[in-house]
Amino acid sequence: MRDILEDLESGKLLSDPDPVRRAQIQMKTPLPKRFYKAVSVVPVENGFAVHLDGRPVRTPGKAAMVLPTEKAAALVAGEFSAQGEVIDPVTMPVMRLVN
Repeated sequence: MRDILEDLESGKLLSDPDPVRRAQIQMKTPLPKRFYKAVSVVPVENGFAVHLDGRPVRTPGKAAMVLPTEKAAALVAGEFSAQGEVIDPVTMPVMRLVN
């Protein structure tokens, strides 16, 4: 029991000694992992769509994301291509604007 209390006092088990910062860290939701390999821009009936591994990107409302110009679709596709191991929406301002 004493070992556990000593660990708590030394801060080994805590992610941050500040309780407010620790709560912020623990409330963060984990980012989704990147699940696609190829990103492409495809012309569709009303404009241009971004496809991830051949499947169209959808909005949070489940509607197909169709952009009016190829340039706009290329911007969103570039943001998807730039993602690393996880998809971080903070680094995708054009995607957030389109949604």
